[in-house]
Amino acid sequence: MLTAGLVTNTTPRAAGRSPRRRRPRWWVELLLGLALFGVYALLGALSLPGHERRAFVHGEDILAVQRMLHTDFERSVNHWLADQGWLMVVANYEYAFGYLLVTLVALVWLYRRRPRHYPWARDVFAISTLLAILCFWLYPVAPPRLLPDAGFIDTVRLGGTWGSWGSPMVEGANQLAAMPSLHIGWALWVAVTLFRSGAAWWARIASIGHVLVTFTVIVATGNHYWLDALGGAVVVGIGVLAADLARGKPVMWDASASRRLRRRGRPAYTGAVTDTATDAKTPVPPKAAQLAAARTFVAEHGKPVKAVVQRIGRAGARVLLVGGDGALGDVVVPSVETGEALIEAVEGLERSEWDADTVAATVIGPEHRRRMAGPLARR
Repeated sequence: MLTAGLVTNTTPRAAGRSPRRRRPRWWVELLLGLALFGVYALLGALSLPGHERRAFVHGEDILAVQRMLHTDFERSVNHWLADQGWLMVVANYEYAFGYLLVTLVALVWLYRRRPRHYPWARDVFAISTLLAILCFWLYPVAPPRLLPDAGFIDTVRLGGTWGSWGSPMVEGANQLAAMPSLHIGWALWVAVTLFRSGAAWWARIASIGHVLVTFTVIVATGNHYWLDALGGAVVVGIGVLAADLARGKPVMWDASASRRLRRRGRPAYTGAVTDTATDAKTPVPPKAAQLAAARTFVAEHGKPVKAVVQRIGRAGARVLLVGGDGALGDVVVPSVETGEALIEAVEGLERSEWDADTVAATVIGPEHRRRMAGPLARR
């Protein structure tokens, strides 16, 4: 009988490997990010003739369109914020750092916790950012605060904010890049990816709040027109569409599987806690004994613990564990879905595959070798 507890002397079976997407190499992702920044820097250095003049003309044109639509509310909001003292300073810093920090946290979370969704999210991010950079190059736009006769107040210079556009720290940055707004674009990217990847409800709500706060800040600080925000939404929409088309279908979180895991009153086991169910079609949350076994392994063998879910036929599945010290263990569960839920629930477990990295992290000790050799070898 297979047990739901810990078996610290197991050998992985390649035939039962779960078809989970392998997480990309972190250094490759870092190089891709640097390449994206390199494109931004290169196009910024290769400005087309009349770049600055065209930027101010385009800014005036956008403002004229908004006046024609009677939606030129930016100056009123800008003047209100300029009189708010500390709130103005907070808004300036949020504009300077908020979108960067939130985007970085989302990227790291997707990379660590949603390896199946990360490549899609990365592609959306790269496509939308590249489109925005191309727009900056072909259609430069001066922000409202730089238009000489528009009546906007430069809250960055007024508040002496460190690190924001217009401050000495980023004096050489491209300030004629209002359309589209990457602040809004990246904020929307965070929201879309969190919804698509099945993030916690509070994170999804927070991402919507982040979009609303970002929109208010970019307008109130005089850094963008509201049409710039619309442009940011358009480039993200194109990025989502392109990434979905490249994969043949939208990349979505399997909400039905998540709901099934939350169902109660439908036991996955018969008899004792250590028995596994024969019906793997009804995924259930991991039991307390399984969670305790995994947590004990993490405590005894150190973080991070690599966790690989493997099917084992009618018995269900097992979560193969490789400790920080190289020790092997496993927890037997009734289905792959239950194994996935166990990894999510136990802090210190890291999704992995039985690949070269996992094999290299495994340490086979003398006692383990004797047990694998059988009773004859122990005479």
